[in-house]
Amino acid sequence: MNKFVELPLIEPVYQTYHYQGTGSAILKSNPTIRNWFLNEIMNLRCSRKFLSGYTTPEITIDQSGFAANPYLERYWMSLHFAKGYINPIIREMLNNGYYVTFGGVDDFYIPGKSWYKKRHFAHDGLICGYNQNDKTFCIYAYNSNWTYQKFWIPQKSFNMGCASTVKHYKSSGINALKPTSEIVAFSPEIACKKIVEYLDSSLEKYPMDGDGTVLGVVVHAYIAEYVAKLYDGSIPYERMDWRVFRVIWEHKKVMLERIQAIEHALNMGNAFSNTYQMVVAEANTMRMLYASHHMKRRDSILPTIYKQLLALVETEKEILSDLINAVRKDLKNATLEIY
Repeated sequence: MNKFVELPLIEPVYQTYHYQGTGSAILKSNPTIRNWFLNEIMNLRCSRKFLSGYTTPEITIDQSGFAANPYLERYWMSLHFAKGYINPIIREMLNNGYYVTFGGVDDFYIPGKSWYKKRHFAHDGLICGYNQNDKTFCIYAYNSNWTYQKFWIPQKSFNMGCASTVKHYKSSGINALKPTSEIVAFSPEIACKKIVEYLDSSLEKYPMDGDGTVLGVVVHAYIAEYVAKLYDGSIPYERMDWRVFRVIWEHKKVMLERIQAIEHALNMGNAFSNTYQMVVAEANTMRMLYASHHMKRRDSILPTIYKQLLALVETEKEILSDLINAVRKDLKNATLEIY
């Protein structure tokens, strides 16, 4: 009978949100699944609700969560009736090489978690190990310093978090996750098609007086509007979403990796990726400025972020459009169908 299990983790592809990080931190046994992200997962998405009173644009990378990944085995179980059996079930999953995601577990009771003893909040994370000698679970989640990392918690505190959510929110569950063994190849054709889809986005297609979700490069214009609302106070500073520019920075980091993969696959040199590096650097600068404003209010930097963001997206569109045109014009790549 096992007393200790700890499954390995790697750096996630995207990790602004738990549902993103859990889906790619577990890929050590099959790192080729990263190519699925490079091939297909690049479209920015946001909501229009912040234009009429909501305080977050809900920005993310479309389909970047573990539930959308076709290369993960997944088994979901509600915790509503699990009661005292939950710990043995989790251990059995881990014993069989399955990582365990949890959703809707109250942070208030979990030491080290982001809202521990601060507020009741049905939150999520990943369990990657257990130790029966001291009755602990190893979890991977945002900690109380809002750092995404691995740390150990008492099993009983996790159980309290589960019980609290089941009682008050009626929704709490776990997923057993394991990468499949299927080899995923990088496809420059698919990646270029998805870049074309990402660029096929504008305020004409997604007007600000419309409803619903916004997809593609025009999301930057919406985030600029979000920054403007923070500046004029129509979205209170106390309610600002600190994650917004981390999503944008992560998007650019992975886009750079994608460009490099396209260049390598098609023997194109590295001119486009070298130029795109300044987009990543600028996105990181905005991320840090925005984070500094979140830590200590400085409204004066918001117009700077606003202008930098709109300039950045124009640079990105130019580089990506030139990349697609270069692929189209290259006779060696004439068989690629990228629209």
